[in-house]
Amino acid sequence: MNKVALEESAKNIEGPPGDPSLPLVLKKLLLSRDETLQVASAHCITAVLVHSPEKYAPAFIHADIPEFLFEHLSSSSEVLVWSSYNCLTLLAEEPLFFSKCHTVYGIEAVVRSLQASLKMNNTELHKQGLLLFTEILTRQPEEIKLFTSSAMWRDAGCALKEAVSSPVLEVAAEAVKATSAFLRKDHQSAPPVRYGELQALLEAMLNRCAEFSQTCLNRRPLGHTSSRDSQKAILQRGKFLLSTLEGFRSACRLAIEFQSEPSAQENPFTAPSAEKKDTLEAFSEFLLSACDSMCIPMVMRHLEQTTQPALMEVFLSILHSLFVIVPHMKEKFSKKLAASSFIRLTLELKARFCSGLSHSTLNQVCSSFLYCMCLNLLSAPEKTGPPSAEELSTVSELLQHGLPQISSRSPESLAFLSDRQYMEGAARQRQHCILLLFYLAYVHEDRFVSEADLFEAVQSFLLSLQDQGECPPLAVFKASIYVLAVCQDKDSVLHEQLHSSLISIS
Repeated sequence: MNKVALEESAKNIEGPPGDPSLPLVLKKLLLSRDETLQVASAHCITAVLVHSPEKYAPAFIHADIPEFLFEHLSSSSEVLVWSSYNCLTLLAEEPLFFSKCHTVYGIEAVVRSLQASLKMNNTELHKQGLLLFTEILTRQPEEIKLFTSSAMWRDAGCALKEAVSSPVLEVAAEAVKATSAFLRKDHQSAPPVRYGELQALLEAMLNRCAEFSQTCLNRRPLGHTSSRDSQKAILQRGKFLLSTLEGFRSACRLAIEFQSEPSAQENPFTAPSAEKKDTLEAFSEFLLSACDSMCIPMVMRHLEQTTQPALMEVFLSILHSLFVIVPHMKEKFSKKLAASSFIRLTLELKARFCSGLSHSTLNQVCSSFLYCMCLNLLSAPEKTGPPSAEELSTVSELLQHGLPQISSRSPESLAFLSDRQYMEGAARQRQHCILLLFYLAYVHEDRFVSEADLFEAVQSFLLSLQDQGECPPLAVFKASIYVLAVCQDKDSVLHEQLHSSLISIS
């Protein structure tokens, strides 16, 4: 029976408002021992829900139809299992489905069915089962615990690990979405948290993404392959990478949430002499290492072909969260990012996408990332002594207010820094931020503007301060002196008036 015929039959069997006969009739068919009638009943339920979900979903739930659909997930009939997946997915759109605790009683059936279906050669069955699992994991209320036993949680994780490794891209993509939802704090098993198994799941997810990315890169266009096909492949790869990064971000969020829970720090049953691998600390260091060795290279390769604001927003939020997840590594990680041109990359993103009010969330993420990275770099300077607490506090406030206002390309930023017109308030603060960014980039060998242009811009900036009788924050003054020193060559001569002024300030 096709979809149109099903919808017509659904209209024909609808009774008057409040008529309980339809759910009871379909329930009776579900309970029959005839598989054909069971499948027909599931098809009719689906058609009714598609046609009139608000009217019939609560009635079906009150009639306990989800209970019998969950039971049918153990059937050996792939058609009946697929039909039951479909019905349950539609019923999951109704909040009553969760408040009546159907998912708590049915989640074991879903997991067992997924494990069994993944051994079959039926892609559509895999996709529909994972779609149902994702809906349940996403919509389950936080206050109602879904996995009531560690064994069931472990089985769910194993099913997802197998699914994300599927050679069928559509199946792996659906499994990645389910993994992201699975990484919610309230879905984790009771302490001890099984960090080792979470790590294995994330490794499988990242490896599948890397494999797909590499496969696409290794393919060479044959003959007159159209640019449209090439663009389609790039978009497909970007979509899968975005889902993977969202899953990884969920893991980062989980690590941050567990930092405030002593019972989640490590396994209390581990012997004191044993190597503590299954701990939050080990999991956090894994996240940093995995981001460094897998996420960053995959994103940078993708950037060579296209730039997606949504993807970069997730990616930079991951980098930002890692400063919190592994605080003892934040300075070292920041230096590595700065040396890999991440100051330039983030500024280019802001200039390209964040002018005016466009992409405000991306602008916020870029600014927060730059703020933390710059403070980390300034806290552990390469060329000078560490700043005082007062200096850091001043710079922190300056960056916090100034970074969101910067969305200009490098030549425009240099021109703004060179402007000797009267400056005050936010405009001067923005100049201070621009100078600090150029300074930190130069310290870490990311020299994306010419030294001669930067020298002239900084000199004009200092002359402007002198004209207005201003004294910049000490960190800004130190950065100015450093930039003038490294950019000055035999043809660069300090303005005589500025030379005497610098001596008096220092």
